[in-house]
Amino acid sequence: MKLVIFSGTSEGHALCRFLSARGAQAEVYVATEYGAAVMEPMRGITVHEGRLDTAAIAARLDADTLLIDATHPYAAAVTDNLCAACAETGARYERLLRPAQDGSGCETVPDTAAAVAWLNAHPGKVLLTTGSKELDAYTAVENWQERLYPRVLPVSSVLQKCEALGFTGAHVIAMQGPFTRGMNAALLRQTGAHILVTKDTGASGGFAEKLAAAQDTGATVLVIARPRAETGRTLGEMQAYLAETLGLAEPAPAEGEALPRFPLFVPLAGKKCVVAGAGAIAARRIGVLKRFGAAVTVIAPEDKAGVGLTHCRGYEESDLSGAFLAVAATDDRAVNHRISQDCAARGIPCSVADCAAESTFFFPAVCEGGGLTAGVVSRGAAHGKTAAAARRIRAVLEEMQ
Repeated sequence: MKLVIFSGTSEGHALCRFLSARGAQAEVYVATEYGAAVMEPMRGITVHEGRLDTAAIAARLDADTLLIDATHPYAAAVTDNLCAACAETGARYERLLRPAQDGSGCETVPDTAAAVAWLNAHPGKVLLTTGSKELDAYTAVENWQERLYPRVLPVSSVLQKCEALGFTGAHVIAMQGPFTRGMNAALLRQTGAHILVTKDTGASGGFAEKLAAAQDTGATVLVIARPRAETGRTLGEMQAYLAETLGLAEPAPAEGEALPRFPLFVPLAGKKCVVAGAGAIAARRIGVLKRFGAAVTVIAPEDKAGVGLTHCRGYEESDLSGAFLAVAATDDRAVNHRISQDCAARGIPCSVADCAAESTFFFPAVCEGGGLTAGVVSRGAAHGKTAAAARRIRAVLEEMQ
């Protein structure tokens, strides 16, 4: 089976890393030079740059192709072309989702034209965070050269477009994300903007950080709604699906990981333990930490597993202040990686749910009974053996009650 991925999101990038680590091969298509530049070389992953219409897409497919649509949720026309090409060639189509987030409390409009109309009815300076693709449409905003501050990628072609449209250098913010809550708030204050225009870019697109910054500064958030509701698979679900469909084996441990992991036991009572994420994995980690008396701080934009959030938003580096240890268990590879780096800089032990190589401590299978506690860990891959050993140890400890 030939695997083809149309990417344009961090989820697509993370999926390519997942496949490469497991020895899979894929043809990956990105629309822009920037999209190609951010894709580091990966074994088995061949990257093609350029926009394709339906006919050009179909020419690259056949009935034995599995096509993964990992394009942006606002790239509806591209998704339509991909679906049409699959229908024409008999290729199998699968959608990689970027889940939507709660935008309650925001002003919502259906499209860019409606956003322009809304801005014409509401005066004030505007931080425009919708990119450069439809920037020309915003020149229909009254007094736009004074009111608008577009935040765009620092790419020469984008900056040339801004200049050609008439945006002055003082009003163009050329920066590459991710953007924290604090950075967004600083830009709102620096520009004097009382309106922030955005799309629902999801957790990995920094949507929660924008909402939080607007709340901090008293700005109004204008959200351009997604063009349609979609069905498909989240990143984790897609990884599991491809692993089963393609028969992918877990990657071999990296050099140095074959050494056994030292079973360190430390008191956690009252110590701040930070957990980023609120899904099933995070819930299990939170339960263990609380059972040992930790003061758990939970950060996530959405309480998926009902764990009880300390902060209902995306992760920020300042969340690590005073932390004894941290757990990166979000569903976003880029965020988990950033947490691991921030922890390394602060000397905070960190368990990274989706990357053992970035972890500096590992959650064991905890076994308790008879006043004793045991922890079981593998050298990185024998998860089934770990679970089986833990069951047997628990049985022995229970007999010692």
